[in-house]
Amino acid sequence: MRQAAQEGRIVTITCRGCGHGASFLASDIAAFADPDRPIEAVRFRCRECEGQAFDVATAVFDRDRKPDIIVWRPTRLR
Repeated sequence: MRQAAQEGRIVTITCRGCGHGASFLASDIAAFADPDRPIEAVRFRCRECEGQAFDVATAVFDRDRKPDIIVWRPTRLR
């Protein structure tokens, strides 16, 4: 995950149960999880169906082009 964060990659997580997906900056995920773990080892939970099985894909974030996706910023709630 550390390398993906350094490269400025976007991580797209897609629920295998319902198909719901979300995109995050790899650097944001690395701030919440151990950056030495592979991205696939980070545990996520689908907010639509509560599923925990996901497909993970990464892509380079080209700052010169306007992305056609919404990038979510994770926060820790207490």
